[in-house]
Amino acid sequence: MDVQQLKIFITENPVFRSYMFYTAILTLKMMFMSLLTIRQRVMNNSFVSEEDAMYLKGMVSRTNEHVERVRRGHRNDMENIYLFFVIGFAYIWTDPSPFFANLLFFIFTVSRIIHTCVYTVIIMPQPIRGRAWLIGFLITGYMAIKTLLHFC
Repeated sequence: MDVQQLKIFITENPVFRSYMFYTAILTLKMMFMSLLTIRQRVMNNSFVSEEDAMYLKGMVSRTNEHVERVRRGHRNDMENIYLFFVIGFAYIWTDPSPFFANLLFFIFTVSRIIHTCVYTVIIMPQPIRGRAWLIGFLITGYMAIKTLLHFC
């Protein structure tokens, strides 16, 4: 397969296109989390560096619960979304059903958005956050097992 054939295969593959669409949404979501962290730092006058604290007339603090909650949510995203990016790309090459793959990508994305909302924006009690996390975890695990079995 030459480069042109590979390019056509990739751009016309509905599973790859779906993966790229949801990857872009999740990337924007993680960028939003960075902005949300900055917002919390400014609103709570809680900064990590002396320079930021002096410039914005705040204080150096690494223990503000509002800031730390958003940071933990962002860290949780990095622990889960990056794995999805990697295994989702590998999963494309297992030649899954376009409908099913799109459904998995969609549900994973929605579960991560719900997780963020109930953990950092509109704080809700468990088990909502745990279930949102578990759905994404199971989807990532399914794709990993499916990919492993396909390539063994």
